[in-house]
Amino acid sequence: MAFYDQYYVLLRRNGVVESVSRRTFEHYLIVESSGADYSTGRNARLTIGALQRATLRSESTMHRCRRLLAAFGGRTVVFRGRHRTRVERLDSWRRDDPCRGWSAVAALHESTTLPVDNFRVESILHQGFGTPPGQSPGLVSLSRPRSVTDHQDVTKGRASRGIDKEGVRRKPRAYDPRAVVLAARVRADERNPVWLRLLGPQGLSAVLTSRAIAGWQADDVHAALDEVYLSGRRIFDRPRDPYAYLAYLLSGTPVDEPPMLLDRAREAAVELERLERQRVENAARRAEAMAQIPAAPDSAAIAQAREIAAAATRRGISTKAAARVAAAAELRDLAQRARQE
Repeated sequence: MAFYDQYYVLLRRNGVVESVSRRTFEHYLIVESSGADYSTGRNARLTIGALQRATLRSESTMHRCRRLLAAFGGRTVVFRGRHRTRVERLDSWRRDDPCRGWSAVAALHESTTLPVDNFRVESILHQGFGTPPGQSPGLVSLSRPRSVTDHQDVTKGRASRGIDKEGVRRKPRAYDPRAVVLAARVRADERNPVWLRLLGPQGLSAVLTSRAIAGWQADDVHAALDEVYLSGRRIFDRPRDPYAYLAYLLSGTPVDEPPMLLDRAREAAVELERLERQRVENAARRAEAMAQIPAAPDSAAIAQAREIAAAATRRGISTKAAARVAAAAELRDLAQRARQE
């Protein structure tokens, strides 16, 4: 902290270092030194994520603190950390090693470039600030939640260097509702393998989207996997990429030909036939029951039957009268022709 009090303002004014508050730099030094050897200051291998969690500061702030300490000449990187390559990550996944890389190994020491004012050092030590015990987590209680920056960058109160989108959580993609329903039913089907039931709903929806649009159901997915079993091929219990492996297993079945489509159509036809047979039986039983019940004299059925009989009688009377009129007319015509002759 003596370097900070003596040189920070000058270096900052000349544009050599970036903006770091004294309190933030103090917390960073406590946490960074807690990860180094107590006697030598070597093997300081804390990651940026560990510094963020301990100091409750953002990633960019931790990088600025490290660059400031390097500008003071108090930190030397012995082994530069790096991320694993794609081939190394694939090889590590085969061995159940999910680590993404190696952290840098540095040594904390006295400055090799800037002189130190011993009076400032003594005054700092008298204030109670010193090297924490070996391998201690540091004094996280110094950070008050209301007066420090959150470990994730926010737009409000941030330096004007653009919006940091690295820490922003991406919104989940919106998939077809049919694919989401199919994925949920496949995950709940106990007949499927365990690794298939443990897949995430988003990734499984992406794999099953085209088949869900084509009308696939959970039974179709299970039947497609059964076809793979019956063909003699082996299905792995722990595939390295389960989503791609599931797409590969289902690729042998055409998308527009669900395996259980004919079975569902047959079951639907049988069900319709059963319902029609049941309807006919119900109608027959109802007619038989109605026939056994005697109708009352003033019931609606008796009144309707009387109206039908009366209408038939009227039609019969009208027909006979018309026949008599036609016969009389024919007799008159014959009599008239006889007189004329």
